[in-house]
Amino acid sequence: MKKCDPHFNDRKSGQAIIFLIMVLVIGSIVVLWNFDLHRIVSTKIRIDNAGDAAALSAARWQGITLNMIGELNLAQVAFICDRLAEDSPENQEEFDIISDIIADEIDDTYGDLKRRLALVGPLMGLVAAQSSALKNMTEKDAQMVEEATSSYMKTRGLDFENSGGSYMGVVEEPYAGAWAEYGGLLTAIANNSVMAESGNTEYFLFYSGSHRLLNPDFYNAVLAPYYCYFKYSADFVNSFEDFTSWDPLPELMQRNTVNSEYFSTDVYEYSARFSIADYYGDTDYGYVVSLTNYYPDLDVDAESLTEDFQEYLEETSPAADADLDWMSIWGMYLDCSWHYFNKSSWMQKRSAETGKYMPNSDDFPFHEGWGFKDEYNYGGANAAVDVRIGSTINTPGMQLAIGDIYWQAAAKPFGYLEEPNGSGRVAPMYYGLVLPAFHDIRLIHNDLSTRPSGVDAPGWEEHIYEHVPDYLEGGVSAIEENDCPYCRALIIWEDESFRDDLSSWLDDNDEGIKNGTKCNEEYEGNPNMGRG
Repeated sequence: MKKCDPHFNDRKSGQAIIFLIMVLVIGSIVVLWNFDLHRIVSTKIRIDNAGDAAALSAARWQGITLNMIGELNLAQVAFICDRLAEDSPENQEEFDIISDIIADEIDDTYGDLKRRLALVGPLMGLVAAQSSALKNMTEKDAQMVEEATSSYMKTRGLDFENSGGSYMGVVEEPYAGAWAEYGGLLTAIANNSVMAESGNTEYFLFYSGSHRLLNPDFYNAVLAPYYCYFKYSADFVNSFEDFTSWDPLPELMQRNTVNSEYFSTDVYEYSARFSIADYYGDTDYGYVVSLTNYYPDLDVDAESLTEDFQEYLEETSPAADADLDWMSIWGMYLDCSWHYFNKSSWMQKRSAETGKYMPNSDDFPFHEGWGFKDEYNYGGANAAVDVRIGSTINTPGMQLAIGDIYWQAAAKPFGYLEEPNGSGRVAPMYYGLVLPAFHDIRLIHNDLSTRPSGVDAPGWEEHIYEHVPDYLEGGVSAIEENDCPYCRALIIWEDESFRDDLSSWLDDNDEGIKNGTKCNEEYEGNPNMGRG
């Protein structure tokens, strides 16, 4: 019967076509998947290289800036000694007259130049970071880099340029014309598009207290989602209605303007009628105590440190005819500026006994048994960098968690000083004064950088200083157009169904939370916001 049916063969061929179409569809998806996978992997490799190169370039300029400030400190020592030797004051009255003249000359010759270097020198690192990142990207990569950061930096640059001598009406410029110069550089950098963002920016105005919206863990927990983060916040979750339910943000405080906001060198300016020798000897500053802990095998006290410092200056002074005996006679009692290392930053208190990063401390991020050489075991200036590229996926049903591929990297300038007696090397901040000591740069672990803890995606500073105030004023509608993972978390949070699910989960697990059988594990952040 089937053989007599004239359409029998047609029906058989139709079934084969259906099977063939299925094979072609599956094959096409596999081909697209392989194409997307190859493109994502190659993009990640490029962006990893771009981020590492950008961090190294920024850190190199930090080291260059510190060395130039150090050279000016040495030149200032020689200038003072030459001038005092030339004028030869014979008593305190003559010295007071001469010292005032010398202090004015120093401020005109060296002071403003050191201030300018500390403020705008690291911005050259920001420029170099863009160039290094771009060299590791394709033209298409560069076109896909988000423009949001460039726009924000341009706005800030114009604010500085138009502020006169007082940024936001409160932050006074460190030298005449500083804000116009600083703002002009920011605007110029932004106009060329920002390929690599600073991940450890320290704005001159910063929040004076804590707030849930200023805590990256809140955003990470919403995006994960990680309900255990809210285990003690049931009242907050249940009472929240909309953006008007938040408490006001803390007041803004002013940070010292000695350093750049971007890639700070972590130095400070010390200007007083006070001798450097006394600075070492005054235990109120804790300097000798810090060094004694840092170098327990060395016989360090105020007197020996002063002698070593004078010997070092005699060997390194840029003026051959500088009579350093004047330092001993007058103790450099001059009301002029010196640039010092901020010991609270450079001598990180990673253990109770010393300023070192100790391998047995809770925040040491490396394997057990690893350590540092003493001359490299310090905190201070470092460059944390974020690089991101927007991504599109061709394979149906395959998506990246937040639409971006990004990488975080950090680097640091390293160096040492040779002890005058040739007994070994010491860290750059050994004498307190900034000196030309930096010879190298290295990538460092992100946890050893000054990147804010818990910040796993780019754009954090822009979010808390720009997006959060907009959100508190206008709600979700004010931020929904922002390409920002933190804004995306706020949009999710404002969804009542999300909070209802969270509230139900907290109610259902209340007993387990109270008796400790629930939520004992450590939260390691939102995997969708991690590196790479």
